[in-house]
Amino acid sequence: MPMLYVEYNEFLTKIFELDEDVRFVGMYRSDFSVITDSYQPSKYGLSHLSREEMKDSVRYDMKRWDTYKLFHKQLGETLFAMVKFEKTILLTFSINRDEYLRVSLEPNADYKKIISAIESLIMKNPVIT
Repeated sequence: MPMLYVEYNEFLTKIFELDEDVRFVGMYRSDFSVITDSYQPSKYGLSHLSREEMKDSVRYDMKRWDTYKLFHKQLGETLFAMVKFEKTILLTFSINRDEYLRVSLEPNADYKKIISAIESLIMKNPVIT
């Protein structure tokens, strides 16, 4: 198992430990491929999306992220994106170069607190440059 994979799994575990309202965490490449992903152990099997739908969701997120890049000169770098659905809150963070962190939360989660904590973890994590 590659070391980066192990380090990313440790990073995902830290995100799960932030709050029980974190449902799902995954790391993806800009080509939509999965580096690693996992569900909160207490919520395992409670996915709103099938694996195929998850791939489509990642693909659409990456396309939206490309759109955000159009405004970097005027607005600065995109730090994260958030979409709130009736059944979940979906967060996407740019990690390293061409890698993305996706986090799914319960719909009533304290997303501001969780976003702040994730940003802190990102800044402290040696795997993330």
